[in-house]
Amino acid sequence: MLRIIILILFLLIVPSVISSADHPYILVIQSLGISPYNEALAGFRSALEAKARGVGYAVLRVNEADQAIRERKPDMILAIGAEALRKGKKYQHIPLVHLMVLNPHSVLRNERNVTGVSMAVSPERQLSAIRRVLPDARRIGVLFDPDKSGSFLKRAMSSARALRMEIRAREVTSPKEVADSLLALKGTVDAIWMIPDTTAITPDTIEAVMLFSMRNGIPVCSFSAKYVGVGALMSVEASPFDMGRQAGEMAARILSGAKAADLQPTEVEHPVLTVNETVLRKLRLKMSDDVRARARIVR
Repeated sequence: MLRIIILILFLLIVPSVISSADHPYILVIQSLGISPYNEALAGFRSALEAKARGVGYAVLRVNEADQAIRERKPDMILAIGAEALRKGKKYQHIPLVHLMVLNPHSVLRNERNVTGVSMAVSPERQLSAIRRVLPDARRIGVLFDPDKSGSFLKRAMSSARALRMEIRAREVTSPKEVADSLLALKGTVDAIWMIPDTTAITPDTIEAVMLFSMRNGIPVCSFSAKYVGVGALMSVEASPFDMGRQAGEMAARILSGAKAADLQPTEVEHPVLTVNETVLRKLRLKMSDDVRARARIVR
């Protein structure tokens, strides 16, 4: 009789263990419940579920994560947003993939369990897009904080040389320096390139950048379409869904046995180009048919 009871218990327990192994569980930590984050998650799931069946999910806010990780012991953490990454990275025994983090290097400290997709579009792709929209622009003005964007700018200068463009950079260590730095660029640049530097680009400095553009007839090229709506000529930015798709492919590899440490963090593969046609007309510029066919046009 005892053997029968043991056999029954074994048959009840083993399927659940097998099921857990066959159907991995991912804990999703979202910094905010906003549309871009939801789009990124949709892209992640679409890519992962095409390669791995039966994946379980729980989507939680940052303040709910600790208890859920302790109780549910997920096979992987997906961190969407910088605060989510800060929370999840401390669980170094769990593989973590991050999304929608503008500057992940500012959060990470060489954790071996973390990989992901950066929101930043590579300088090569951004400058190539600027060249397509503004073929006559050769001198590109950039404001940057060396502590935050020094390595990005070094890479950008190399890319600019390959495109026969010149980066004319001004260092700023405080947002208060932005207005004077813009004046120093007057008459020396063909365009202003806004990079995602949190010293140079703040809600207060955006107004100064756009006023400089209007008063001097110099186009602004930005890293986010929201600035196209307030006066920038163009933007080159990541698609949340596409970033999610890339992260989902990474996650599939990890669930198949790869280590997060062996998967290099990556950048956006297919950025979205947005052009403001109203600004284009005000600056008396023309847009090629090729650009018009590729870009998202706003007015």
